[in-house]
Amino acid sequence: MNTWLVNPIPYDKEYYIKDVLHELLDEINYFVESTPELECEYEESTFKSKFYQFVYRSYINEKEDFVPYDEELYEYFSLKFSQNIIDIFLRFKEITKRYNIDIFHRKQNISLDLEDFLFDHLLVEDPYYDEVDEENNIENIIDERYL
Repeated sequence: MNTWLVNPIPYDKEYYIKDVLHELLDEINYFVESTPELECEYEESTFKSKFYQFVYRSYINEKEDFVPYDEELYEYFSLKFSQNIIDIFLRFKEITKRYNIDIFHRKQNISLDLEDFLFDHLLVEDPYYDEVDEENNIENIIDERYL
């Protein structure tokens, strides 16, 4: 994979695959930063490394089967963010096309792989957590102590 990352793009010997992937990563970072329900689970360098590995495994080599750690939360994530992720994937395709790289342009390349990666590597706010309920629970606990 390291050799692949340092391959220059076809028409600029000073710009490498990893530079293009960094542009793609900027798209993800913008999405995460502008979405209050999401947060990156890793330090920036770790997330970048995991993203590079994901792209290499999923879009260059054979991808692995994905099993979500929480089916219900995955369903929520998919329903809420799938259009955003499709838009990001389409921007990925535009960026890689601009650099004449075939990543994301094969027939079997779909945004679902990106969705799976993001679900697995981002922290998703629990949609069923309600601060008001939590405050009521705390008040009930306090009331029970003084009865």
